[in-house]
Amino acid sequence: MPKVNPTVILCVDDDPAGLMARRLVLSIAGYEVLTACSGDAALRILRSHHVDLVITDHFLPGFAGAEIMVSMKQMKPDVLVVLLTGTPVLPPGTELADLVLIKGIAPPEFLAAIAKLVEGRQDPVEGSPRGNGGPR
Repeated sequence: MPKVNPTVILCVDDDPAGLMARRLVLSIAGYEVLTACSGDAALRILRSHHVDLVITDHFLPGFAGAEIMVSMKQMKPDVLVVLLTGTPVLPPGTELADLVLIKGIAPPEFLAAIAKLVEGRQDPVEGSPRGNGGPR
């Protein structure tokens, strides 16, 4: 039986397969999951719903990760933002993210990273390109 968790996570990705995979993994873990396939849709959802954490792809049509993070943080300064990137080199603007993860991280490590962030512990995790630099 999945753990009941009131945390609401908004997943944003223009890749339907990646979006649905993350939704499934997070839902099984007990999170309430909303999805958006574009930056504009994500901002609409963020305006109209309670969201604790956003997991967003870095490259979205019409938005780069840094742009959407700025908009989200202006709208809801307390929302946590996890940036997913397909490259091991940190793109510009990633310092706005609460956590950066490389796409393809295994589900157990992905869930552990999300749980730590939600619990307020922003320690780096395996699979994060931030390395072992400690909390910001």
